[in-house]
Amino acid sequence: MLPSRSLTPFESRWLAEVVRRHEERHGPLDDRAQCLVARAAAADLETRILHRADAIGVREGWRDAILHWHGRARLVLAVAAVLALVFGFGAAAGVLGDGSRPVNVVWTLGGLLGVNLFSLLLWLVATALPVRGGMPLRGGALGGVWLRVVAVLDRSPVAAAVLQALVGLTARTRIAQWGLGCITHALWALALAGAVAGVLALLATRRYGFVWETTILPGELFVGLTTALGALPALAGFPVPDPATIVASGDAPMLDEAGRRAWAGWLIGALLAYGLLPRLLLALACGGLWLAALRRLRLDLARPGYARLRAVLMPDSERIGVSDPEPAIMPRPLRHAAHAGASGTAALVALELGSDVAWPPAQLPATLDAGRLDSREQRRAALSRFAADAPGRLLVAIDPRRTPDRGTLGLIAELAEHAADTRVWALGGDTARLALWREGLARLGFAPEALILDAAAAQCWLGGHDASATEEAR
Repeated sequence: MLPSRSLTPFESRWLAEVVRRHEERHGPLDDRAQCLVARAAAADLETRILHRADAIGVREGWRDAILHWHGRARLVLAVAAVLALVFGFGAAAGVLGDGSRPVNVVWTLGGLLGVNLFSLLLWLVATALPVRGGMPLRGGALGGVWLRVVAVLDRSPVAAAVLQALVGLTARTRIAQWGLGCITHALWALALAGAVAGVLALLATRRYGFVWETTILPGELFVGLTTALGALPALAGFPVPDPATIVASGDAPMLDEAGRRAWAGWLIGALLAYGLLPRLLLALACGGLWLAALRRLRLDLARPGYARLRAVLMPDSERIGVSDPEPAIMPRPLRHAAHAGASGTAALVALELGSDVAWPPAQLPATLDAGRLDSREQRRAALSRFAADAPGRLLVAIDPRRTPDRGTLGLIAELAEHAADTRVWALGGDTARLALWREGLARLGFAPEALILDAAAAQCWLGGHDASATEEAR
C-alpha cells in the first residue's frame, strides 16, 4: 500500500477528468455532501470541481488508483534506466569486439549512433507536426513503450479508466509529448552514457587497432569526413587524427601508439558530441517545457460533464443558514418625515421569485419594473438607487410558496426605509405559507392591508388608488 499524500495540481485535474468521463458514460454520481464541501472550500468553479472530484475519488477508489499508477510508473522507469545503461555498455562491447581484429571506425561510429540519429530524426519530424486530438501520446518510441508497459502491469477497469483520463486530459496540448519526450531522451542519454562508459572501459583494458576500409570511395572522402566530425569535439579538447594518420589507417590497421590514441579520442568525442550531449539537452528542454505546460494546464469547463456542475457548484444565490438567534423584535421600517419629499413615482421589485414565475408581470406597466433582487449585487444596486431617488410607492413582489426568513424580511424592511409607502404583493395568490408572511410583516410593523393578493389590487395601488378600498368594493 502506498502512503496517502496530497495530490499535485496536475493529479487533481487528472482525477477530475476520471470523474467527468465516468459521469458522462454512466450518469451523475451521488455528490450532495461533496458539493456542499466544495462550495464551502473554494470560490472559483474549477477549484470547486477539483474539491468535489477529490472527495468522490477517495470514495470510489480513483484517487488511490492514480497514486498506484505513479508508483508503477516510477518502478518501470527505474528498471528501464538500468536496462538502458546495460544495453549501451553491451552495444559498445559488441561493436569494438575483443581486440583480436581491428576496429573499423566507420562501422563502430555508425553502429553506436545510427539508430539513435534515426530515432532523433523521427522525433523531430513528429514534433514539427501540429497537435491533433488523435495523436496525444507521440513523444518518442521509448516513452510510448514505457507507458504501455505501465498499462500492462495492471489491466483492471479502474487502471484503464485512469489511463484513458490521462490521455483525454493531455490530448488538447503538447503536455504528453513533452513528458514522453523527456523520458525518451533521458533513456537514450543513459544508453549512450553506457556506450561511452563501455568504450572507455574496453579501450582502457584492451589494445585495439583502428582502420577504415572502402572499395570504390576515394581516401580524400574519409579524410574530409573524419576532420569534419572531429571539429566539434576538438572544441572541447578531444584529439582529431591528422590527414597522414587517416590515410595510413586506410592502408593497414593503425598500431602506432599516438595514432591509436588519436582515433580513440576522436571516437569518444564523436559519441559525446553527436550522441550523448544532444539527447541530454533535449531531455532537459522537454522536461522544462513539460513543467511549464503543467503550470498552464486548466480543465476544459466547456465539456458537458463540467458545464453541468456550474449550476450545482456556482448557484446564483446560496442560503448561508442562521448565524445568530432571531431577535425578539424585528427591525421595523422607518416611516418618518425623511420621505416627505419622496417623488411621486412608483416602483416594482421582485424578491426571490421561483424560476417558474414570469417577470415582469404582463398586467403591470414595464416602466415601473426595477428588476429582480436575487443576488447580493442586485440588492445593493436597488438600495443605492432608491436612496438617491426614493419612490413614492414601492411594491415588493414575493413568492408566497417560500417560507419567509430573517434575511428576506430584513431586506423588505430596508426597502421600506427608502420609500414613502411600501406594499408587499404575494405573487401567485393565497398559499399555506401566507399566514407566515402575514406574521412576519406584522412584526415589521406593516398593517394587514399592506399584503396584496391579486394583480388588480397591485395595479390599482401602484396607480395611486387604495388597494384595500378596491378589494372592499369587490
